[in-house]
Amino acid sequence: MSAPDGHAELEEIEKYRFTVTFEGAPFPSLTVDEAPPTGGDAGPNPVQDLVMAVGHCMSSTFLYSLERARVPVAPIRTSVRATIGLNDRGRRRVRKLDVTISTYPLHDEDRSRFDRAVETFADFCTVSGAVREGVEIAHRVMPPSGPAPP
Repeated sequence: MSAPDGHAELEEIEKYRFTVTFEGAPFPSLTVDEAPPTGGDAGPNPVQDLVMAVGHCMSSTFLYSLERARVPVAPIRTSVRATIGLNDRGRRRVRKLDVTISTYPLHDEDRSRFDRAVETFADFCTVSGAVREGVEIAHRVMPPSGPAPP
């Protein structure tokens, strides 16, 4: 059984490096970090996590659409490039994500169904849809559970 959707626990290892664990996941935890000079570059940074999530979701959603349409394709290869810029308050933000998915139908007779999947799949991608629509993020900071440190 795979991990439940959307629940991760992050625990600080040192400085900006964290271990990420997905509850009930059949795979090991992973390490995320920031790039130098802030972090040690021991794992993907937050922008890399975002481009990975969008690229993975769009690739999987496209593949699912092609499978439902019964269109066999060459292996999918996806490239995602983030453009970083400043917002109106001078804060660094991901301003744009460029996603390129490379594949083609293996049979010419599947071209119209392939083209239809290309036109419609992005609307079904959970992650890119949330990013595109500006998902609400609620946050809070609170002391850890358990006894307070001395």
